[in-house]
Amino acid sequence: MKLSQILSQVKTSHKIVQNAFPIDVIEIADIALDSRLAKKDSAFFALQGKAKDGSEFIADAIKNGAAVVICESGKFISPQAFIIETSDPFALLVEFLKIFYAPLPANIYAITGTNGKTSTAEFTRQILQFLGKKSASIGTLGVISNVAIDRLQSSSLTTPDIVSLYKNLQILKENGVDDVALEVSSIGLEQGRIAGLKVDIGAFTNFTQDHLDYHKSMEEYLRCKMILFERVLENGACAVLNSDIPEFEKLKEICATKKQRVIDYGFEAFDLRLQKIEPTENGQKVFFEFGQKKYQFELAVSGDFQAFNALCALGNVLSKYDLTYSELTSLLENFSELHPAAGRMQRVATLPNKAQIFIDFAHSPDALKNVLQLAQKITKARVVVLFGCGGDRDAKKRPIMGEIACQMADLVIVTDDNPRSEKAATIRGEILAVCEMTKTVEIADRKEAIEKAVTMLEAYDILILAGKGHEKYQIIGDKKFEFDEESIVKNALTKSS
Repeated sequence: MKLSQILSQVKTSHKIVQNAFPIDVIEIADIALDSRLAKKDSAFFALQGKAKDGSEFIADAIKNGAAVVICESGKFISPQAFIIETSDPFALLVEFLKIFYAPLPANIYAITGTNGKTSTAEFTRQILQFLGKKSASIGTLGVISNVAIDRLQSSSLTTPDIVSLYKNLQILKENGVDDVALEVSSIGLEQGRIAGLKVDIGAFTNFTQDHLDYHKSMEEYLRCKMILFERVLENGACAVLNSDIPEFEKLKEICATKKQRVIDYGFEAFDLRLQKIEPTENGQKVFFEFGQKKYQFELAVSGDFQAFNALCALGNVLSKYDLTYSELTSLLENFSELHPAAGRMQRVATLPNKAQIFIDFAHSPDALKNVLQLAQKITKARVVVLFGCGGDRDAKKRPIMGEIACQMADLVIVTDDNPRSEKAATIRGEILAVCEMTKTVEIADRKEAIEKAVTMLEAYDILILAGKGHEKYQIIGDKKFEFDEESIVKNALTKSS
């Protein structure tokens, strides 16, 4: 796309301060925020970040082939590039993205909340697939779609950076995908990673402690979550809200001011009103009312929280597609085929003595509590939990998680998670400070801890490996090492057999 074509459509104030080439001949092939990803004919945006100033990397971007540089006034002059200055580079970036990567999928379902985002996004994608829609989910697990697609941008973030997100959405649209469930983190919202997207379905799962290393207070954390409903969702959009959380009334008030339609779900809900959840041999059966009619579905996964995630996902779909009673009943028959997101209460082994081993991404107090409650329901034998806490992250939750583990598990193994730049022993110490030492074991090396835990399992015990879930790596210092918990478990079982 020609630069002149883009600039003719933008509204953000800007000026061309250096024209190394005639504007009519400059062809933009790509947009980049990272100078290392700039290539021939890229438009490089030098944004001011929290830690680094993008203007420091303009020379590198030009060296890698960037033809155009967009920066704040007076940041950089080069005879080798076309320089555009603006007082608001981010606003201009959003306009560039909306023009350059159009068109995008028509239906974007944005899901926020502390826990359940990944499972709800995946359930939403799968339910849409049951309806015959080409669908995708974007989030912690990357991009998942029922359509085979290449060229997608990889990301380890819950919400990808804004450029990668727009690129992936355009690629999905090119492949006929018009329904995308998107995980939206509080940090992603605060940093504007979904800015400019047309989002007319927003969901809120729950709100508990996490990310206080970044937000500093629960009030600030909640304020960032609310951005989805206050700034991103358009007037007249639909909000899918958990009726059973303390924040529900505040969310409803925000939605009312924006004239957003609300579909609520839960035991206290008006719309998707839960009646009861019954455990079954293979999972659970969920009974609810909707539109004054009674419905039910079966899930092949256990845990009340998964029933809530499935109802939230159903609310997302019903907000966009009107279904008759028979159509909805028929759709619900497929719910027994819903499979949880990878690393979410994922059973990785059953031992000859009927002990079971699960991996779960639980890395917040509420998430850990939920998986341990579920483990208690599954077995009448011991619940064993192995976990640690990540370094350079919310330190306040460490003793809370230690206390929860000791209250709810019969045996607690405290080990390392991703210590990053912190001293691993310090992190473990903050967890152990509140632990009941008669039931707690400390094993620093996570691989060694897993191997030891496997040998300690008695008949019908349940072992939860918490904190890493789908992750196939461990971060120590600034290095990322291969670390596959499922493989470690299987190798440990092979050795012990």
